[in-house]
Amino acid sequence: MHTRSRSHTALPKGRRETFGAATEDDLLTGEPRQIPSASALSVRTLASRGPIPTLTTLAARRFVENIRTLSSDERLWRYVRVWLKRLPDVVVPKLFIMLQRSCPNLLSHGFITSYFLRGPSVALSSALPGVLKQTIVSVTRNDTLHELCLLGFDKYPDSFFASLVSSLPQLRILVLRGCTQVNVRTAKATASRPFLAKVNLNYTGVTPASLGDILNSCSLLEVLKVAGISSWTDATFAKLLDCLSEAHAVFTNLRNLKLRQLSLSDVSVQPFLARCPNLKRLDVSFTHVRRSPFGTNSIPALEKLTLTSINMPPMDIVTLIAGLPHLQTLALGALGGGGQGSFVAVGNISAMSMTDEVLALLTDRLVVLKDLEKVSLVGNSKLGLTSRGNGALADFVRKAGRRLKQLNLSGLPNLRSGDMCGLMGEASEDPPQLEELSLNHTGVDDEAAPYLSRCSSLVSLSLAGTKITSAGLFPIIDACPKLEQLDLTSCRGIKIADRRRFFDVWEEDWKDT
Repeated sequence: MHTRSRSHTALPKGRRETFGAATEDDLLTGEPRQIPSASALSVRTLASRGPIPTLTTLAARRFVENIRTLSSDERLWRYVRVWLKRLPDVVVPKLFIMLQRSCPNLLSHGFITSYFLRGPSVALSSALPGVLKQTIVSVTRNDTLHELCLLGFDKYPDSFFASLVSSLPQLRILVLRGCTQVNVRTAKATASRPFLAKVNLNYTGVTPASLGDILNSCSLLEVLKVAGISSWTDATFAKLLDCLSEAHAVFTNLRNLKLRQLSLSDVSVQPFLARCPNLKRLDVSFTHVRRSPFGTNSIPALEKLTLTSINMPPMDIVTLIAGLPHLQTLALGALGGGGQGSFVAVGNISAMSMTDEVLALLTDRLVVLKDLEKVSLVGNSKLGLTSRGNGALADFVRKAGRRLKQLNLSGLPNLRSGDMCGLMGEASEDPPQLEELSLNHTGVDDEAAPYLSRCSSLVSLSLAGTKITSAGLFPIIDACPKLEQLDLTSCRGIKIADRRRFFDVWEEDWKDT
């Protein structure tokens, strides 16, 4: 049995990734996504192939499925509320997140504050209609709170968040993503929480100088995210660098750093990264970086590198990757198409710097990376321009692509079905390991079906804006028993009415025929 796709309230990023959903690494804009997608997503739910869910998870799912019925019976609902009060603290955050996804309109201010602001973590989003200013204030009653996630609260002043953070002495994780008025006062309050291991200040107003207080005070900090802050420039960042130089600061515990969509160049990024010797994950997308972000300093053992839409010379990127033997995730979207701290139209093919010649050299570097699992080349519109069928794209798919678990080749208009022939492999080779494949807005059509059908481990396949038809999709679904998600947005070869229910169409018109 399977179910159709559903829309969900925005949730804290990083808490749960829908398999196949585009991540921020795949977006060709520096702006955060704030509007619902209109994609024609067809979804089916298969029997679980993973670990058996715990009893608490099964019970929580059952409660969420039936909450509307339970709440409509006042006598029964009084009994339910008694048991909600008795829930162990450790279960409360999980149940609250599940309710946010399933029935956000039932979560009133009173309901939230009475039952869900306890436990080790609290996550609230401005997308929840029942969340008021007083709802957030009520979080301070939980003086053992370890994790606080507030998303998109752009109407409350800096002093409000500063007071809130100051009232939570046990914080380990603080996420204030999209709380645009967060600034110096909140940064100072954050610096007073010495146990912090993760701080997310993306799309806030925090200044580089105030960030220095956090870096110097929170010695256990492992994750720092400061993306999309428009006031950050080389001039303002210099104040932070001066502060760090005076303190001789080195951030040995910092593992994950996001500097996405900041107007910073090499003169800022290189000296800062020199103080982060143990980085594992780095994102400098949509910045002014034009050379290796590490300069002449030693390169840490990165596991994830995101360089989307920067103007760094491709050969410098190839050289950099050659020095990253433990790389697991690589995002090289729209190289040459931006680099100004914001979105630049990627339709300008002449601006793109990733060519077939560069991809050939890159492929030679990638094939030796034994841990590599995810690659995104989204939006590099020059790829495939000078060759067809047996060119650099086909060679990349044959040598590197089929070994990956996730591959995004969306936005390559010159990619054709023949370029996917490398998925076939030799007769003696195992099937491709791909679980997620994105070919949105490419030139693939039904001729790609035999190649895609070889990917028997596929869970998610995105073909939006392609020439694929029902005749091509049916054998792919036959050959991919794990496939749960199809993106058929704007596929003119598929009837509009069928795009969101294509698994139903397959069962009705094709399966067992």
